[in-house]
Amino acid sequence: MKKLSVLFIILFTNTVAIAQPGHMREPIKALKIGYITEKVELTAKQAEKFWPVYNNYEEDLHQIRKKFFDKYRKENPDERDREQARAYIEANLDYQEQILNTKKEYQKKFLKVISEEQLADLYQAEAGFRTMLIKELRSRGKPHGGDGHKPTTH
Repeated sequence: MKKLSVLFIILFTNTVAIAQPGHMREPIKALKIGYITEKVELTAKQAEKFWPVYNNYEEDLHQIRKKFFDKYRKENPDERDREQARAYIEANLDYQEQILNTKKEYQKKFLKVISEEQLADLYQAEAGFRTMLIKELRSRGKPHGGDGHKPTTH
């Protein structure tokens, strides 16, 4: 299992390094599939049923987020009046409720395909992948070996 993790990290690093900014979604998605499959320990039979459900889940969440952020991304918070602020607050709560309801809906769907232990592993794997991705992307933005400091020569 550790060899697979090391291989994954190497693959991840090389894929992110090669990918063009506009084309990073597919390589990252492929890495996420590998990461989740490993962490959740999906069998081939489970994976066949799981991934279509998971892809629909991600798409539904994406559409909810897109609708909310497309509407409020344009707003300048400094120029909001009281009425706009109240509308934003209500919309934000509705947005969070939609996300929660979608997660509850898909929890039931996931449990028809994977065990409760695997579902718990899925939630942890999603968070772990997100953390790993953020760290990797941050390290790519730092010059000279990722620590932000130039190497010293004596």
